[in-house]
Amino acid sequence: MSSALEGFAALYDGTGNSDAVVPMRLSCHVTLPYELVRDVQMAGDRPHRGTPIGRLLELWPFDALKRRIKAEAERFISQVATQGYLALEPAESMALWGPYTEKVGKPHDWVPEDGNHTIPKHERKTATTAWGYRVDELSVDKGVAFLINGRFTRKASLGSVCEETGVLIV
Repeated sequence: MSSALEGFAALYDGTGNSDAVVPMRLSCHVTLPYELVRDVQMAGDRPHRGTPIGRLLELWPFDALKRRIKAEAERFISQVATQGYLALEPAESMALWGPYTEKVGKPHDWVPEDGNHTIPKHERKTATTAWGYRVDELSVDKGVAFLINGRFTRKASLGSVCEETGVLIV
């Protein structure tokens, strides 16, 4: 006899401690205009490898970079808060990494319904790859991507899936 839970593994903390939290690191991807990044680099800025946002210079053109990055970090904190994550540090303490050159493919169109005989040809839709950039969007070959890395907590009762083992942890 088998059950619906056969092959399902779960770990449960039955201590009754509903206030337990799990610390974790989350990252936010930010793409800035090439002109801003170029101005900052021409003024002597070097790549950031975990630089706290609050330690960025407040002289022109560095202040423009700092304002944009800090605003994105605050928006990141508010967006992940809707998913149950609470920031352990303010936006100024979050680590900045970059700029990086994104490695994206060229966008191409394709039809997801190709090979499906149940959908008539006149009803098939064309899709475009979501990870590519069109020529008029951004200058991604010049290194305009940054990562903001911060420390957060979430309630342990929300559960998560362990990436290494695939076990549901509640």
